[in-house]
Amino acid sequence: MSLTRKNVHVEMTLVNRTILKGTLVIDRTTRLSDTLNKHNKDFLVLSDYEGIYHIINKHHVIKVVEVESIEFEE
Repeated sequence: MSLTRKNVHVEMTLVNRTILKGTLVIDRTTRLSDTLNKHNKDFLVLSDYEGIYHIINKHHVIKVVEVESIEFEE
């Protein structure tokens, strides 16, 4: 684990109603909302729980909810 970054577990809803669950890596001293509202970055990188990386344009995101634990669907 990096001393300057932290993992945040999220559930993200996109404009096409796709729901992604995974991890965003953000600056340790930054809140998730600050990262989402940064105007100088248009993309987020989400690592889902199957190890797949998704590069997401923030303009395609409807909702992001931080979750405390990993929730696997059976």
